[in-house]
Amino acid sequence: MPGQPIGVSYRQHTFEEPYDVVVIGSGIGGLTAAALLAKHGRRRVLVLERHYTVGGFTHVFRRPGFEWDVGLHYIGQVHDRNADVRILYDHLTEGQLQWSPLPDVYDRVFLGERRYDFPTGLAPFRERMKQYFPAETRSIDRYLELVCELARWSGLYFAERTLPPFLAAPLGRLMRFPFLRYARRTTADVLGELTQDRELTAVLTAQWGDYGLPPAHSSFGIHAIVAHHYFGGGSYPLGGASRLAAAIVPVIERAGGRVVSSAEVAQILVGAHYRVTGVRMADGREFPSACVISDAGASNTLRRLLPPGLREVAGMLRQIDTVPPSLAHLCLYLGLDQSAEQLRLTGTNLWIYPDENHDGNVARFLANHAAPFPVVYISFPSAKDPSFARRHPGRATIEVITFAPYDWFHRWEGTR
Repeated sequence: MPGQPIGVSYRQHTFEEPYDVVVIGSGIGGLTAAALLAKHGRRRVLVLERHYTVGGFTHVFRRPGFEWDVGLHYIGQVHDRNADVRILYDHLTEGQLQWSPLPDVYDRVFLGERRYDFPTGLAPFRERMKQYFPAETRSIDRYLELVCELARWSGLYFAERTLPPFLAAPLGRLMRFPFLRYARRTTADVLGELTQDRELTAVLTAQWGDYGLPPAHSSFGIHAIVAHHYFGGGSYPLGGASRLAAAIVPVIERAGGRVVSSAEVAQILVGAHYRVTGVRMADGREFPSACVISDAGASNTLRRLLPPGLREVAGMLRQIDTVPPSLAHLCLYLGLDQSAEQLRLTGTNLWIYPDENHDGNVARFLANHAAPFPVVYISFPSAKDPSFARRHPGRATIEVITFAPYDWFHRWEGTR
C-alpha cells in the first residue's frame, strides 16, 4: 500500500549469503534487471541502494499530509493493454500496477501569451495542429509521418544490439541505418526542412524538456521516440509513482532476493583475469558474487566503483569524457491546504516558455541567471492520482521544474 516502506534497511537486515547476482542501485533499470533475472533465471538477486528509499526516480518523498513524486510525471502507451510498454510493465509487476489516464489534453503549451493544447490520439493531435496552423497542413502531415516512421525504425535499431556477433556483423548496418539517418541530425535541422514557421517548430518541440535538450542540440531520433510515445496521451500510476517499485520488489523477493536501502557500495571487487568477485560496502562488509550489475551510471561505475588502474576502464573513460554533463534542474514542491477539486486543478501538464525561441532562451539563461527561465514545467500529481484525495483529504500538490547548470551551486556541494 502507498506509504509503506519498500524493501528493507541495510542496518536492520540479516543477509542470507550467497547471492547469485548483486545489483548496485534500485532505479528502474536496476529493478528491471533484478526482476527479470528472478523471474526467468531463478536467480537470488541482492539490490543495494545507498539512498534511504528505493526506486530511483520512481520514489516519492513525504511531509505530514503530503507526498510528491521526484521524477515520474506521466508515461505514455500504458493505457493500451496491447502496447509493448504496457506489456512490459505488466510483466515486471505481474499485473499489480494500475494506471490512471491523464485528461484528454495531457500537455498544454504556452509560448508567451499564446496557448496550444496537445489532445490524446494521433488524429486529434493532427487536427488540432492544423487548426492552429492552417497554412502548414502539408508540413504537419510530413512531420507526423516521419515521427511514426522513426519510431518503427528505432525497434530495428535497438533489436540489433541483442543479436549475436555472427548475425550483427552482416545485418547490423542495415538494421541501424534507417534510424541513424535521422538520429544523427538535430531536431532543428530536420524540422527546418519541413517548415519555415518558427512558431509551429516551437510547438512541435515543446516537450523537449522530456529528453533534456532544445531543438538545435537534440537528436531528432530521440525527439521522435518521445513525441511518438505520447501521441496516445499519458497516464500516472494509481497510488503514486512509488507504486512501480512497490510492485516490482515482491517479484525479486519471491525468488529469494532482497532489495535493501541505506546500503552504500564502496567498490566492485575484481580478482584474477579481471573477473568480478563481489562488492565491498562503505562499512567494509563484502558480498561475494560472480555477477555484479551497476545501475549507478557509467561515469560513477568507472570512476568510483571499479578499482583504479584497470586498463580497460581508461579507454571507456575517454569515450565518456566526450559526452558533456546534462543540465541539472531546479524543482519547487508546493503543498496546499485545499483539495485539487476545490482548487480546480487538473492532471494536464503545463509547459511555459517566454516565446518560440527555445535554443536562444536556453543560451541566454545559461549566460545570465537573471534572464527569464527558458522553460517552466508545472505538474499536478495530486490531480493525476484519484487515490490521493483518499490518502490526503483536503490537500493538493504542485511541482514546478526548470533547468539550471550545476556549476551555479557547486560551491555548496556537500553542505545543507
